[in-house]
Amino acid sequence: MTDGNLLQGMRARFFLYLTAIVNRNEYTSRLSRFIINNPLYRGVLILGSGTAVAQLIGIVAMPIITRLYTPADMGILAVYSSILAIFGIGAIFSYQFAYALPERNEDAINLFGLSLILLCITTAAFSLILLFGKDLLINVFDLDVIEQYIWFLLIGFFGMGLYTMLNYWAIRQKDYGRITYTKINQGTWGSACKILLGIFSFGPLGLILGHIVSQIAGIGTFARAMWRRDRDYFKAISLNRMKGVAKTYKKFPVFDFPSTIVNRMSLELPPLMLLVLYGSDVVGFYALANILVVLPGSLISGSMGQAYLGEASEMIRKRSQGLQSLYVRTLKHLFVIAVPLIGISALCAPFVVPFIFGGAWVEAGWYCWPLALAAIAGFAVSPTSFLSIYGYNHWQLVWDTGRVVLALLGFYISHTLGFSVLVTLLVYSIVVVSMNYILIVLNIKAISNILDPSSQGES
Repeated sequence: MTDGNLLQGMRARFFLYLTAIVNRNEYTSRLSRFIINNPLYRGVLILGSGTAVAQLIGIVAMPIITRLYTPADMGILAVYSSILAIFGIGAIFSYQFAYALPERNEDAINLFGLSLILLCITTAAFSLILLFGKDLLINVFDLDVIEQYIWFLLIGFFGMGLYTMLNYWAIRQKDYGRITYTKINQGTWGSACKILLGIFSFGPLGLILGHIVSQIAGIGTFARAMWRRDRDYFKAISLNRMKGVAKTYKKFPVFDFPSTIVNRMSLELPPLMLLVLYGSDVVGFYALANILVVLPGSLISGSMGQAYLGEASEMIRKRSQGLQSLYVRTLKHLFVIAVPLIGISALCAPFVVPFIFGGAWVEAGWYCWPLALAAIAGFAVSPTSFLSIYGYNHWQLVWDTGRVVLALLGFYISHTLGFSVLVTLLVYSIVVVSMNYILIVLNIKAISNILDPSSQGES
């Protein structure tokens, strides 16, 4: 049985099973009809079901992983993944965010071809940076702890870029079932690799290899599906057409590319700053705490973000007046979910963490308290914030730059005043919450402008 038939069969059985359960009473019957008849929440349900399995695998594996590796090992992984995320996010100059916008698949496939060329070019450029600028990179960012693993960044760079391209193509096609399938593969193989290599005492290398596997697993699944279903579109790829779509969607590399890098820097700043200020052990505690506060909501948040992007992109193409109500309604639902989901788990963390993950990780439980504020804000705001697809990439760049500057200022003040780790993380979280509020205002304004032609001059 092919992957496509397998996925279709799984989806059909899932919805039949869901319908049989929820129809047992009137309330759940209404809820099921609402989800199944609503494209956004149906997409969230499909994506979320696979993400739930992947997260469950991660939850089961984490207590084993924390007993096979030390906080310092986890700190090295956190620094490695932060550096990879900062460099890797710009591998294709953010053109993947434009995949959903062209009305014709022939234009979209030329964006894909352009992205593949850019990925090859940026991978070659990154290899030259590592070859000739490795020492400078290590000295500037104080990365001595990952010096012996730095060449693994190149593998992760290309693999992450290729997976991102294929994943966003699947989002354009609303192939949520296949995205779900790859998420399960990533969770399974990534965790298995970390555990197996941990048993054989690979140390930080085992975590890094497991991280690479978790990033690239699913590339083959996406590629086979794209070739079977969309290979006829590849005939439309030409140099002139790639130049055309590159010019049409130039806002993405001009504004969204630097904005995405700056955005990623702001997200990955804490591990790098904590490494400089407090050492790799503290980074390891932070890494676990961050996983614990993000994990409860990532199931819903990540799925909602991909499904919202698919629905919002279609509404933008049609200039649907329902776009703003979709944004506000989705945002409210996410906030209602986030506060108890993340807040309660964070409150319990200091007392539960030592029991589940081992006594060596007790400090990570206390880090969950200040980080919960940032996690709640990120859970609610990030999945629905796509200023780039509204045509306001420059707003996103200004916002991202402001967040990085304020976060750096927060860490500088904390260091100058000699704050403890907990107070430093609280300062960082307050910055994140404040900037997310501003982002909500910008998104509402952007949506209002694209639905009101008379406001276009404000962009």
